[in-house]
Amino acid sequence: MTDAVDPPAERLLHDLGITEPSEIDVEVIACAVGAVVRYRHLGVGDARIVGLGDRAIITVDDRASRVRQRFSVAHELGHWHHHRGQQLICHGAADQRDGAVGCECEADGYAADLLMPRFMLEPLVAGVPMSFDLVYQVAAAFGVSAMAAALRLADVHPAAFALVVEEADGRRWFRRSASLNPRWFVRSAASDMRATADRCRLPRANVAFAAPAQQWFLGQGVKDAEAMYAIDRMACGRAVHLVAVT
Repeated sequence: MTDAVDPPAERLLHDLGITEPSEIDVEVIACAVGAVVRYRHLGVGDARIVGLGDRAIITVDDRASRVRQRFSVAHELGHWHHHRGQQLICHGAADQRDGAVGCECEADGYAADLLMPRFMLEPLVAGVPMSFDLVYQVAAAFGVSAMAAALRLADVHPAAFALVVEEADGRRWFRRSASLNPRWFVRSAASDMRATADRCRLPRANVAFAAPAQQWFLGQGVKDAEAMYAIDRMACGRAVHLVAVT
């Protein structure tokens, strides 16, 4: 089997006989692949891994939230699987260079596969419309942050949608679902998004409405499509816009 069909993190779960989200114990999984997890105060970063031969020590910041700690362990296990024997220095996204971005993306992908494997997540979302309610349901079921759950749903959920994320510093980026028309592009600035975001001050803003898809997308055929729009301001401080094509 190829990794695309059966990713290494999911193969590991199968090998360990893990079949339910509640069984995904990252410390036990780490032990199974030769890594010990320790919790300490870290001055920089959320976690780090040091390995020698087939043994490793993962150190995680003990001040981080539990969901962040779990993702950090899974991320470092991604490095342990993909980059064993390499010397890596992980920086913030703005400082990544010389291939570090690719390594970090690989580790994040491994973490998502380990914490929210398709064979568990797909049955949960089958027939359920994409929404922020579903995002929070997945986050609770798998013990991850709402942000991680939303991004994973973009990989797994069959609906055609985009997530547009606004960082606290004003930067904006987006993630498209696999089913979204690849010839459609998310507008770089949508006035309705900004106006709606400015009206939303609660941690979870219950805003949802239908509107023409061309308010948020550019591309052939978009003028004939409708979309459902919602916004949520997550605990991480990011405003996340969900635009689902109906």
